[in-house]
Amino acid sequence: MATLRVAGVSVRPKVRGDVGYFAKDIAAAAVAAGCDFSLGVTRNPAVWRAAAAVPDTAWHTAKRMKGAQVAVCDYAPAGWPPGTTCVVRRVKVRAADVSTDPRARRRRTIPKDQLALALDGLVGHVYAYSFIATNLDVSTPARAVAVEAWHRMRTDIEDRIRDAKHGAALRHLPSASRAANTVWMWGALLAVNLSAWLQELAGLDGGDGRGRAHLGTLRHRLLTVPARLVRHAGQLTLRLPPDQQGLTEVLPRLRRLPIWT
Repeated sequence: MATLRVAGVSVRPKVRGDVGYFAKDIAAAAVAAGCDFSLGVTRNPAVWRAAAAVPDTAWHTAKRMKGAQVAVCDYAPAGWPPGTTCVVRRVKVRAADVSTDPRARRRRTIPKDQLALALDGLVGHVYAYSFIATNLDVSTPARAVAVEAWHRMRTDIEDRIRDAKHGAALRHLPSASRAANTVWMWGALLAVNLSAWLQELAGLDGGDGRGRAHLGTLRHRLLTVPARLVRHAGQLTLRLPPDQQGLTEVLPRLRRLPIWT
């Protein structure tokens, strides 16, 4: 928070975390620090009962997740900050796709009675549930859907770390020297951010990371493309090889950007 203030951030920060951070102390600390929060909820009997009580008319289509619906359920964990609400997401799963392995993670997201029916072949589909405790505004269906979609995007950081490791060689820290490794780390993270900015400026990504390519893919399609610089009629022209649609699409967009001085 101190770093954000020094950087001039004036909007109210939001803290989000998965079910491993489901604790009233974390929620209270976030509020005390001037933040809102959105934390995954442990699947306990009370929250299962609340989900079962949600009427069919209260479910609304989730953003960017096929077969998913979102609702607000009547569950508030004890001792949490005032205004805490629970948002629930359910995803339709074919009974045939439910694993028979008792260790399978998805099985834990399905109510036990539905799971038993699915494993016995008595139903065609079941629902997998996830829950979020938040003090963000979910007073309308549209706001609840937006909060759930924003919370779900917390996993994007895992993809960014993976991209830094495999696309920007973060996994090859070169030295026993802490200083050298620090420089290498910041170089890798800078490369990932430059990749994201380039793709957003070029129109490949709408700003939410949904259309963004990994750095290795971007390097292959856009950066390591062989070309010839030729002069024709007094003008220099970059002649690209055939079938390199990425660069032919991106270059005109980049050329239309204003030049900062």
